[in-house]
Amino acid sequence: MELFDIISDLVTKSGVSGNETSVGEAVFEHFKKYSGRVWRDPVGNVYAGIGEGKPVVLIMAHMDEIGMMVTDIEENGMLRICSVAGVDPRVLPGSKVKVCGKEPITGVIGAIPPHLLTETEAAYKMEDLTLDTGLPPEKVRELIRVGDFVTFDPVPPIKLKNGFISGKTLDDRALVAAMTECMEILNKRRLSCSVVFCASVQEESKNIGSISGAYRIEPDIAIALDVTHGKSPGTEPFDTVDTDKLAVTKGGNIHPKLYKMLMDACAETNTPAETDVCMGPTGTDAWYMQVQRGGIPTAVVSVPLRYMHSTVETLSEKTLHSLARVIAQFVADIDTDLEDKLCLDD
Repeated sequence: MELFDIISDLVTKSGVSGNETSVGEAVFEHFKKYSGRVWRDPVGNVYAGIGEGKPVVLIMAHMDEIGMMVTDIEENGMLRICSVAGVDPRVLPGSKVKVCGKEPITGVIGAIPPHLLTETEAAYKMEDLTLDTGLPPEKVRELIRVGDFVTFDPVPPIKLKNGFISGKTLDDRALVAAMTECMEILNKRRLSCSVVFCASVQEESKNIGSISGAYRIEPDIAIALDVTHGKSPGTEPFDTVDTDKLAVTKGGNIHPKLYKMLMDACAETNTPAETDVCMGPTGTDAWYMQVQRGGIPTAVVSVPLRYMHSTVETLSEKTLHSLARVIAQFVADIDTDLEDKLCLDD
């Protein structure tokens, strides 16, 4: 299966942070094609293992998505909603959505028309928005409950010109899909380590997946795969990365020797890469993996993405292929002297 096809399958599955069952089942089936050892843990993470013995490398990308939750059902059957894990209310008016009720229900997000707003009211807030399913109130109450999750319209991504793809939830399911390509490459390589790939839950909210995953696997090193901000009109150059480059993070959340090993892997594969400086929390699974089990050497590799947390997230498919090659090369370069390589300089 082509990478774009896997991304399309994962993007169309519901999986708002804290309710990842549907997308987790899809990830499980895709992982089974590339690994004979696939399993889940009690919080919903999905794992695939390749290779045997020590050292153990944990590669993690999150499969949850931002979304909404029903907070109230009004007398007329309209739904009130709140954000789950970072939905921008500016992108919601006019959006088509799916309510995960007793059965999937299509709805639209409406708001007071701009003609009836003053200039100071022009910026919509979540409390200004309503979710309209078109159903009568009694049917709404039969099928939908307060606390039901709501996702953006679960349609496949589209292909743009020059190898770009655009759609919802590419953060971070495009990188979960890239892990399958990495597995395919590693299955053809002889390894001196074992590697565990993990599609984690709740990264967008409370990082439950990374905390429990790193604790359970107890790896010797851990790499988080995520997205970063790609260059687009109106963004500052120091805040963004070219979309044809990988971003390798350097800062307090990152083990300096792992950073160097990843940059070396980029050089070996002739992959353009840029240092993404972050001296505080990286906002990724790495922030929580790093402090498990007394401390795990951790790093972050990111793919630049435009229009983050919207329905038109956009990235380069070529850069995803580059990510798979770089991570595979990084893993293939690991041998029994890893501990020596990780020793910090005095």
